[in-house]
Amino acid sequence: MRKIEHFKKKYNDFMYDHIHLKRFMHEANGVMCGTISALLYAFGFACFISAFLEGDNFTIVTGGVSGLAQNVALFLQFTTKIKLNPGQIQAIGYTLLNIPLLIFAFFKIGKRFSIQTAINVILSSLFLWLFNQYGQDIIRSVVESPVMSYPTIDTARSSLIIVRALFAAICTGFSSAIAFKGDTSCGGIDIVTYYVSMRKSTSVGKYSIIFNSFIVGLYSVIIIVHSFTMGTFGSEFGTAILSLMVSSVYQFITSLIVDMIHLRNKKIQIEFITKNPALGQVLISNFPHGATMSQAAGVYSNESKIVIRMVVSSFETQKVVAVAKRADPHVFITVTSLVQVYGNFFIRPVN
Repeated sequence: MRKIEHFKKKYNDFMYDHIHLKRFMHEANGVMCGTISALLYAFGFACFISAFLEGDNFTIVTGGVSGLAQNVALFLQFTTKIKLNPGQIQAIGYTLLNIPLLIFAFFKIGKRFSIQTAINVILSSLFLWLFNQYGQDIIRSVVESPVMSYPTIDTARSSLIIVRALFAAICTGFSSAIAFKGDTSCGGIDIVTYYVSMRKSTSVGKYSIIFNSFIVGLYSVIIIVHSFTMGTFGSEFGTAILSLMVSSVYQFITSLIVDMIHLRNKKIQIEFITKNPALGQVLISNFPHGATMSQAAGVYSNESKIVIRMVVSSFETQKVVAVAKRADPHVFITVTSLVQVYGNFFIRPVN
């Protein structure tokens, strides 16, 4: 452990003296996170969301811009007499809807964020094109595996519904979370939720749930309305409700994973009880946050002590504790999670 800490210190000192290399490594980290994010998203979408067996009309609604494109594709499929490919409509809609959001990100969040997000979207489209050729084969190989000894293909299809939703949510959730860790996004509604959470200084996942719940519900409403007009209410109503339930599970798991990993907007209050009056200056010298100091006395020892309270981002917690312990090895520290912070709190801007 000491060797790792020593290596980190030497690395940080070296990067501090080589600012251009530090910037290059920061950009490289963003590209790497974006590439892994795009790969996971494409794999999850192609193999667990869009891939289905012949005759299977069940759909997992992804939410976000992709889910909105699914709604547009479904609406045009039901209303137009022209024979349209839903996959092509969705791909075109996804690209067109992302353009204004990328422009919004460029002006409201940062140039680097928007460029890295655009790279992520392009890579996602490329990986989707590659995985779409194999997604159907992967699902079929699972169904036809000797281990999955189902009596009929319908039984296999029914059993795979929740599995598809689970693995799709895991892939998509990790995709968004990894992109956020690299100070970028997967595009679409992720841009909006990132901006809102940054402005309100709170978690990202709950905003995704609000946006995506509407999109998932709209998809089911379109199916139900169409079934009424076509006189097929009995057969399509069950499909619409099943799609709504499974898609809701998918959205919940995705948002949960994003909030577990993306710690940028989670706030922590750290309280230090110390005899060292210089600890406060040490903390504010190393971190871009203020602190509050008050006098106290130990109940048992009746010794004079100093209580310092400081609010930091979750990912800064370990560094703050390490700095405090180096300044005062006997400091007593408590860490408390916060629901929300109001007032001036510094968050490193995304450029």
